[in-house]
Amino acid sequence: MEELEMRGGGVLRLRQEGPRVHMEAERPEDGQGLYKVWLHGDQGGKLLLGTLVPEGKQLRLRRVLTVSTLERAGCWPQFRPAAVLAFSFQEQEGNGWYCERQPGRLVSDPVLRERLSGSMLCRRGGDGFSLAAPFRTDSPVLLAPLFCLARVERWNGRPHLVWSFSREGVPRLPFREEE
Repeated sequence: MEELEMRGGGVLRLRQEGPRVHMEAERPEDGQGLYKVWLHGDQGGKLLLGTLVPEGKQLRLRRVLTVSTLERAGCWPQFRPAAVLAFSFQEQEGNGWYCERQPGRLVSDPVLRERLSGSMLCRRGGDGFSLAAPFRTDSPVLLAPLFCLARVERWNGRPHLVWSFSREGVPRLPFREEE
């Protein structure tokens, strides 16, 4: 089994069995956000291996790829692995969005608070805040009672429903955002 250090922290272990390459990426969980593992071929190729997921105090990713897939991507036999922070849980300069782990604590309405059990994107402003969730046509809307108050914004290339709230956690009408 070969072990390569990943740029960005952690290691990538690989083992070739005939035409298949078994890969396991691992890095310490640092609470900073979501990491993606990329392979950078020495001939300029680039391949997204996937997103590291929490397992205990580590982040891990396991993949089995064929040698031909890696060759087509320009990432075989020589490549360098990298663990790249793809989404920060901290507030970021410029766009202001961060991962709010308990968005329910920000809103005043008990029905909405109950629906907000998981993490959401949040952006704070001088007179309130906004919450955002990915918009998908094949799954229920997170805040269905407020669907008509949402606007659509692109974040990281994907559509998100965005709701605005006053500082007290009261939903705002979309037209007020423009004023």
